Amino acid sequence: MEQLRPQISTVETPLISLISAVSDELTELGQFAEQLQSTLGPSLLRLADDPLCHRNVQMLDLLSQRLSVLAVFFLSLGHAVPSGWLINSRTALSAVTLSELAWRLQGHHNPQEHHPAGELETF
Repeated sequence: MEQLRPQISTVETPLISLISAVSDELTELGQFAEQLQSTLGPSLLRLADDPLCHRNVQMLDLLSQRLSVLAVFFLSLGHAVPSGWLINSRTALSAVTLSELAWRLQGHHNPQEHHPAGELETF
């Protein structure tokens, strides 16, 4: 007799959409890092005579550059993927513990789709 296995729902996501969402997130994080660098960098360098502090300020620049390059890489990668390719992103999405990020990676762009009017999300 054949055993019945429970059906596990899958999230079939177009690979292009997922790669594009990752690229968008990396772009935004790169912009945040640039803002931090431009806001904090000059102040930290003026306040600190510690070479380690100077190195950490330079790391902000490196962080910004790497995020920017990774965003472009993923964008270029997305253009190389055939449009019909789908991927089961369920397991990967379950590892994303930031709900808004997970929501965007699923392809939702409007936060109102996720949080009905009047609902407040705090952290």
